[in-house]
Amino acid sequence: MSSHPAACLAATKAFGSGSTVPVGFIRDNAGAVMEASPISYVKAAELRGSLFDPEDTSGVISSVNTNFFVDHTEPLEALAWVRRGLGWPLGELLDGYEFLLMVEARRRDRSRSQFVS
Repeated sequence: MSSHPAACLAATKAFGSGSTVPVGFIRDNAGAVMEASPISYVKAAELRGSLFDPEDTSGVISSVNTNFFVDHTEPLEALAWVRRGLGWPLGELLDGYEFLLMVEARRRDRSRSQFVS
């Protein structure tokens, strides 16, 4: 969860599979992952967007309503910049919302050094 698109893109690249956002993975797993969270504000956040509600016409695709009303000036400027150069799969950022991004972690190969005697 983040209101900043650059943070979402960095997480996708660092922990996922390149710069592709796995919207199907988010849709299929978000509810269970958030419900299992030990962090109260994550657990209480409400899933929002057309990914979770096909009748949602707000422009939000994958977000959570955290009711944290913070200044979104910088994240919205970054979002405009990202949209000029890349496709942005998570939709609009509304007041009190944060983008919801989930990635399926890449499996790491076991270090070869542990097999060297």
